Amino acid sequence: MTTNSIVFKPIPQQRDYVAMWFEARKEFGISDSMNVARLNLKDNSAVWQTFPHSKMDGLGGMATLMRNAGYPSRQLPKSSEKEKPSFWQLIKLLFKQPKPLAAKTIRWKKRYNIRSSTDGEIAYDFLSSDETNRVKKLARANRVTLNHYVLWALNRAIATHLLDEYQDYYWLYPVNLRGPLNFNTDIFNYSSSINLCVNNTMTPKKIQERVKEQLKAKAYWINWYMANIGRLVGMWGIKKIYQFISKRQFFAGSFSFLGQWPLNDHDNPPKNPDEMWVTCGIGTRNYPVSTGVLLWYDRLSLGIKLHPSICKDHEITKQCLSDWKKLLLEGSELQKTISESLKYSQ
Repeated sequence: MTTNSIVFKPIPQQRDYVAMWFEARKEFGISDSMNVARLNLKDNSAVWQTFPHSKMDGLGGMATLMRNAGYPSRQLPKSSEKEKPSFWQLIKLLFKQPKPLAAKTIRWKKRYNIRSSTDGEIAYDFLSSDETNRVKKLARANRVTLNHYVLWALNRAIATHLLDEYQDYYWLYPVNLRGPLNFNTDIFNYSSSINLCVNNTMTPKKIQERVKEQLKAKAYWINWYMANIGRLVGMWGIKKIYQFISKRQFFAGSFSFLGQWPLNDHDNPPKNPDEMWVTCGIGTRNYPVSTGVLLWYDRLSLGIKLHPSICKDHEITKQCLSDWKKLLLEGSELQKTISESLKYSQ
């Protein structure tokens, strides 16, 4: 696998306080490198490139690499919101937040004592145009959006191979805040998140309901303001807070859906049928399942990486990917088969 690291020129603007968390983690030996590959389908080659989360979020990194490849990517997707809440609006939001449904813990089938600097290997795959259309139809049949259907299939695949019995646990679900936030550059960390509580056998519809509940409560603004605490405590404080919460909060992983690429632009290069792009985010002991999902024109691509603290065998990573794809294509029929084999009770 060929990997290139992109060198970014510093851009003078206001401080990106969310980036401080990734800067702090690097000092504990935790990489902040996110991965994107440009595939050549003729010879099955892949050129991987990395970009640092301490400099930009997933959309910003994807846009940067697209621009380097000749795709202008002028208008990045924006939030439907117009402005961030004031301090007093934030206080009101605090009282409207849904109560936590479970502790931020998760029981894996296996756990290994692995150093933070150790990373897993990425497995990736992509669907044909016809397969992607089938997935979209199945999402509509389940009355959910494509990204929620993709998350449902991912959750089921991970639960089948890696989770220890039936339980409630969390995924980190990013939320794009471009629009209400402005750092005088479009590539910084504009992403906040919601903490999405699920279980092993949750349906696509229920996952979407949980996401909508968090979005309605605007939980992402609470998390964004909390992530900006570096403004008050500085890097020393961020390091201390990170050390504290990293021993207490554990998620299944992060679900990174980067949407449709390339972005519409009359200056885009001609469509190349032998080209495909895939991506995968960061993995840590606290978020050991890292993912990357995007639509390249009319084809869905999937990337997944399992942190060695939960999986030492890359064959298991590839099996999770395979079942993720199968669930997307076979939907509820395969869901029933897996449920019967696992003998979970809802």
